[in-house]
Amino acid sequence: MQPIKTFISHASGESELGNLIKKQIDAAFIGLIDVYVSSDGTSIAVGDNWMDSVVSHLQKADIFIILCSQFSLDRPWINLELGAALMRGKTVIPLCHTDLRADQLVRRPLSDFEAVNASDPEGLQSLFTQLAKALGSRVPAIDWVQLVGDVRAFESRYLAQKKTISQANRQNRLPEMADRSLVAPDVLCVSSVQFQSTVREDLEMIHAAFPNQAHHEVVTTSKELSALLVRKHFDVIHVAAFACPVTGDLVFSAVDPVTKQALEQPMDELSAEQFMALVLESRASLVVLANNETLALVTKLLRVTSVVFALEPIESKALAAWIASFYDFLAGGFTLRDSCRKAFAQHQLPMTLYPRLAMDMTLDGGPQADDAQPRLEPAGQFALANQS
Repeated sequence: MQPIKTFISHASGESELGNLIKKQIDAAFIGLIDVYVSSDGTSIAVGDNWMDSVVSHLQKADIFIILCSQFSLDRPWINLELGAALMRGKTVIPLCHTDLRADQLVRRPLSDFEAVNASDPEGLQSLFTQLAKALGSRVPAIDWVQLVGDVRAFESRYLAQKKTISQANRQNRLPEMADRSLVAPDVLCVSSVQFQSTVREDLEMIHAAFPNQAHHEVVTTSKELSALLVRKHFDVIHVAAFACPVTGDLVFSAVDPVTKQALEQPMDELSAEQFMALVLESRASLVVLANNETLALVTKLLRVTSVVFALEPIESKALAAWIASFYDFLAGGFTLRDSCRKAFAQHQLPMTLYPRLAMDMTLDGGPQADDAQPRLEPAGQFALANQS
């Protein structure tokens, strides 16, 4: 019997929920349902061509589970993957979470399908019932209380992260927060031996993109990183390494892309909190994160520095071109805000600047109204909105 192939479509920052659902399906149906999550680190092995892998699984999937939040509905990749499902006439299951309930999903064509709520036992039972029906089997025994608890824990973390990003987003309208110039920046590139070996050509291309005006060093271990950041000031820290999408921790040691088990002991990693403290010690003005699954790290770093990160996956050649333009604009005397805006205008890549949170803005409160719904704005609209 061939396994039923299921594609979980999610927006950047929501991979934790996708991986949680995948793990439960894998355990419940003992391999009879093959689940693909594009950014889980197991569905795509390190070094694989991301786009080719996604397209291949879009062409083979029998069931599409679409993770739906207020943010994800506007993401290009969600709509692209939904379009693939509709073109092939496959089953679509909208799974609503965080700030969107099933009865609030009114946008077509998603609203044409029966949506379920990820944080409700009845919604999850409905999802697994549909999967079991496709297999022609009974619904396996599942601890629904535990699963719902895990989903709600994710939703709580995700809402907090979006609130922090929303605060930084509003701050970008304040002239003093992002109008710093770095004419000859000292740049530290954080990578890892495994990352360099698996995507060497891409990294070499990215490193070569730094203009001559930007002096840059490369570190590949947590020990090297710690030693440099406590002894030397860097203007920009450019992270081209693996970061845990749940905790934001940086991983330097080799990890098996399938089992996610460390191939080296002891594990060489640096917690997001430690990295945040080191960034503060180095007095860095900016951290650049090209990995779009780093929301957990972004929200911690915003306490101590400004951050540029991607809201969507970016192909390496395009990223290298963006880097060359961004640092060239910095070297030309433009501010962080203007350099990011001009690089966006030139390349149309979703690399977006979020300034360091002001001291009087807390992560738990801040100046927004209690009933305000924090949202991650689309990078293109955000960048264009800051031309004034």
